[in-house]
Amino acid sequence: MKEYKEFTFGWLIFICIVPIHLMMTWFFINNLGDDPIGTNVYIIMTLTFTLVCLLFYGLRTRVGSDTITTSFGIGLIKKRIQLKRIKTVNSVKSPWYYGWGIRIIPNGMLYNISGSDGVELKFNDTDRIIRIGSKDSVTLKKEIEKRLS
Repeated sequence: MKEYKEFTFGWLIFICIVPIHLMMTWFFINNLGDDPIGTNVYIIMTLTFTLVCLLFYGLRTRVGSDTITTSFGIGLIKKRIQLKRIKTVNSVKSPWYYGWGIRIIPNGMLYNISGSDGVELKFNDTDRIIRIGSKDSVTLKKEIEKRLS
């Protein structure tokens, strides 16, 4: 069976970080403010913003023949789930206060980069759940269910 792949772009991170970095760069170049930004602070902040963007620019979900893998950004942060552990899969809409990113939610974990749609996985060996954010949760659910049967 062919591997299912989905990528969701984390647009919010760029809407927040890019304007802040541009403003910080403007202040740094023009030496503005009562206590201007020093070179070391500017370099550290630029490296921090770059690292955050690389680590969280998107969420890639892959459903293979025996595993589901979710990875953020360049792939340093990932979660691998064995399909044989999954008892049920449901399409869900997370409440706004669950937020985005890697979150602890009631009774489990959330892996999401954008929006509120996703799939919720329940397991045979634990009461904990995992929610995976998705731009097309119906298709993701169908792909997981195909491999479970």
